Amino acid sequence: MSEKPDISIIIPTKDREAIFEKTFESAIKAIEGFNIEIIIVNDSKEHKVRLKEDYPNVTIIDNPKNGVASARNLGANIAKSDLLLFLDNDILISRNNIITTLELYKDNYQICYNFNWVYPVKFVGKMKRLQFGRYLDKHNFTSLRGWNKADRTVKWDFKRPFEVEMVASFYLPIYKSAFDKVGGFNENFPHSGAENYDFSKRFKAAGYKIFIHPSSMVYHYEIDRIEIDEWLNRKVREGETRKVAVEIGYEELRIAHGSFKRTILKFGIKRKKFFKWILSYIPNNHIYDGIYFKIVNYLLSVSLYEGFTRKNR
Repeated sequence: MSEKPDISIIIPTKDREAIFEKTFESAIKAIEGFNIEIIIVNDSKEHKVRLKEDYPNVTIIDNPKNGVASARNLGANIAKSDLLLFLDNDILISRNNIITTLELYKDNYQICYNFNWVYPVKFVGKMKRLQFGRYLDKHNFTSLRGWNKADRTVKWDFKRPFEVEMVASFYLPIYKSAFDKVGGFNENFPHSGAENYDFSKRFKAAGYKIFIHPSSMVYHYEIDRIEIDEWLNRKVREGETRKVAVEIGYEELRIAHGSFKRTILKFGIKRKKFFKWILSYIPNNHIYDGIYFKIVNYLLSVSLYEGFTRKNR
């Protein structure tokens, strides 16, 4: 690729070969006919990223550090375009997403947009056949709008872009000049989670604005993470990132409980396998969903607290 690309797509990935393959295939189709490069940053220390064929506009690099924050920064450092597009390794995109991105960012340097995301329809249909899938659906974990319902300051607008306080990196186009000005992602965060909170705070403090573009949709294909074990492991990692955020000054993210609840949560940490065993014996029937959901909610709190109170390793 001789001339400067219009976009540098940066995809960090770690040990998710099948899911990443879907993301990569969708990205290759989406950029067909455009002058766009793809940078794959492999964060795994055990597996290499291997593609089915060679692509002149695709670069694969191994991250010598650890964590998605450092992987994104590494990709940004070698990107040739002035416009970066951070893409999670479980997001499926389309040609229309690329077109919309180029239109939104034309000579507009003071903003960044998150696009909307939902689980693919077929994925949701299969998911609802399982109790844990119904739990995710009931608690709005299957769309960006559902995740934002917890933030009462966000008033969702289906028709036009609206301003928000937080940005996430699942599909994040941002000019390299703005990214560099705020110092990129904080590499002290060991996993994904609160690093987006920290980045958003610094981005807004630098005078930039963040919007959600509700009508431009991408698909979140985390089919490997709707098993309860992996989902709870992610919550432990999220707790670890919240601990880091508190240590650098974000006291509002502190997980603080009274002595009684701390005792209950510590008990859950020691007995997590027992509660998951109980879940495995609850019949997959809607009439038992209530008790199943309550146990999962308890394990969610336990896992976040476990990560937050875990000693630094």
